[in-house]
Amino acid sequence: MSISRHDELGYKKKGKRKSPRPILITILCLIVFIYGILEIAYSFIGGVTLKGGVDTIYPAVNALMVVFTFVAASGVWSMEKWGAISFIIVVTVKLLVDLLFAHFNWYELLYFIPAVLFLMRLPKMRLTK
Repeated sequence: MSISRHDELGYKKKGKRKSPRPILITILCLIVFIYGILEIAYSFIGGVTLKGGVDTIYPAVNALMVVFTFVAASGVWSMEKWGAISFIIVVTVKLLVDLLFAHFNWYELLYFIPAVLFLMRLPKMRLTK
């Protein structure tokens, strides 16, 4: 006899979450989202000094990298393994882009603190098929 996973109307029943989200993951994801919004605003309101040439596309590239960071953080928020792995990749690429455009700041290395903490929680995250 199989257990029904659908209610009387055919909708899937909500089961217990396999991987509960720790409060630390919640706090770190919220910090990443808030920092990302501030980073986008800062790069487009003139906070970044542009030197001309290829450097004028830096705000757009930076915003794109922050959007990718949002996607990765949303994967971590839902406790998916791809989120933690893609967060590390995106943070590394963002730092390389900042180095390429000579807009690197040492405080951006703080992105690796959540990355390491996300990696520590990787065994408890779900593998999406």
